[in-house]
Formats: sequence, structure tokens, C-alpha cells
Amino acid sequence: MNSARGLRARFTASTQSVSRVVGTFAAPIHARQSPDEELALFDEGFLERIRPYALSSRRVTAVGVAGERRSRRKGSSPEFTDFKMYTPGDDYRRIDWRTYARFDELFVRESETTAEYDVHLLVDVSRSMAWRGLDDGPTKLRYALQLTGALAYLSLWHFDHTSVIAFGDGPATSFGPVQGRANIVPMLRFLAGIKPASETDVAGAIGAYVHTRRRPGFLLVLSDLLSGEPADLEAPLREARNRGWETTILHIVDPVEDDPAGLSIPGEVLELIDQESNARLRVVPDGAVLADYRQSRAAWLDEIRRICAHYDTTIEPVRTDVPLETMLVQRMTALGIVER
Repeated sequence: MNSARGLRARFTASTQSVSRVVGTFAAPIHARQSPDEELALFDEGFLERIRPYALSSRRVTAVGVAGERRSRRKGSSPEFTDFKMYTPGDDYRRIDWRTYARFDELFVRESETTAEYDVHLLVDVSRSMAWRGLDDGPTKLRYALQLTGALAYLSLWHFDHTSVIAFGDGPATSFGPVQGRANIVPMLRFLAGIKPASETDVAGAIGAYVHTRRRPGFLLVLSDLLSGEPADLEAPLREARNRGWETTILHIVDPVEDDPAGLSIPGEVLELIDQESNARLRVVPDGAVLADYRQSRAAWLDEIRRICAHYDTTIEPVRTDVPLETMLVQRMTALGIVER
């Protein structure tokens, strides 16, 4: 069992008839399905509270003319911003004759146009995402779908071009590209209808997506990254950077994944069951095993962060025990993904 798949298993007491989940070790979907999976992703109050916020990009240039954000391009809208000296090729209709009468030189009026982003949300729906460490918490998949829905809501509310893609072991299912508030309800229905797949290839999904799009945009990937090895991310992140994409990985993490010690019994023989491949391995989770787990996990995370930094990709841990509104309003704002 390789390092990534080793993080994707569960501890099961082999001497008892009941099983318990520990760390990043994911139980079978039917055993760990949360009762809230059947509930709507949000209530209307939540959507009203986040409505003043909008997605923000550091590098991607807004395009088009139908959005609500200010474009760097100048146009002929009524909103005046500045004067500039007339040069051949400028629209003579924008010459300000009052300025000409005063300074005896030709100036044209510049104004600001509005534009929109191309926003692409890729959400991992593999079986490792359909897991939760504690009975009173959401599965990683539900939390990821809620965060995807909130970000897509802000994108559509402010008239950005929006695409939502759910990727697993088969062909990706997608919603969009669409634009405008009339698409909010269909988008939420699309997300609410998503079911977990089995295995996935995160690096492959990113690479295939950016390779087939003509125009780069703002790419947000939501995944627990439990697929392959960190080095697999290098090629797709390199291509995304070279093609002009702004890529952000929102790393979905259950709090038990960071420290599984509290859910194990000293001396208990446990069986690790890989959530996606069903591979099995028996261990005794003593202090040495848990220390090795923490060390391996830290090295795995450090390697992913190093690769992301090298290819200008932002990566941010998203813990499922943080209230969704807090994550969106505070953490996403601090990262510059969301602005008010």
C-alpha cells in the first residue's frame, strides 16, 4: 500500500464485531454515510449573508462585458475615469471639445467597463471523500460540495462564466459553462444530485481539463488529494501555469486525519482497508505506528506544498470542522479568493 493509499484506509477492530474509523482511514460509504446527505446544501439565509462577496483573482484578467467587476480595459461606458491624449485611431466621438477649447490640445474621455471571470470548479467525488472521522461531522464530500456550491453561487450572482465539474473514476460530469443568476438553482440541483464514485486520478483530471480549454481562467480544485503520489501533480500544474491559468487547490481535510490517536485503543489489532481499492493491511496502532503515520503525512504534505509553490499554485487546507460560513468569509477572504 503506497503512501497515498495508506492514508485512505480505515481502522477496524478485528477482534470485535463493530468497526471504528480512525484518521484519514475511510470507512465504506454505506457504513459512514451521513444522515445530512439527503438535506439541501444550504438554507436561503446563508446565501443572503454571503451575497455581498465576490470571487477575486490575482492573475486572471476579467473578460467580456456582462459582468459586475471592473475591467482593466477602457471602453465607452458612461462611467468616466480619466482623460488621455488623442492618438490616431482613437474614437473621435470621445474627444472632449471643452478640454480642447481650454488647452488647445485634443483629449479623449476614458471610461471603465465591467467584465467577468471564467471560473472553473473541479470537485473530487471519489469514495475517499465520502468519509467522516466523527459521527457528528460532515463527510469530506458534503463539505466540498457545500463549498463548491457557495463559490459557484458567488460566481453566478456576479455574472461570471461558471463551470462545475465532478470527477471520479469515470467520465467527469459537468454543469456549464453558464452565466447569470437564473442558473443558480440548476447548479445547486446538480451538486445535490452528485453521488460518490470509487477511485479517481486528481492529477489526470486537472491535466485533462486545462489541456482541452482554449482560454485560461480561474481554476479551483477541491479534493483530499488521496490519489497517486505528489509528483504526479507536477505535469498538470506546470501546464496550467504555462497556459496562464490561476490554480488554487482547496485541500479537504477531516480533523481526524491530522491526529487519529484519540480514536484508537492501545494494543488493539486493527485492519486497514483502502477505501477505493479495498486493499487490506493489519497493524497495531501503538505509539511508534502513530508517530510514523504523522511523520509520513507531514512529509507527504510538505512535498505537495513544494510542488504547488514551484508551479505558482495556491494550496490551502480546508478542515471540515470549520463552519462553512467562517471558511468562506474569513479564510477565503484572507487568501484573496473572495472579496467584499
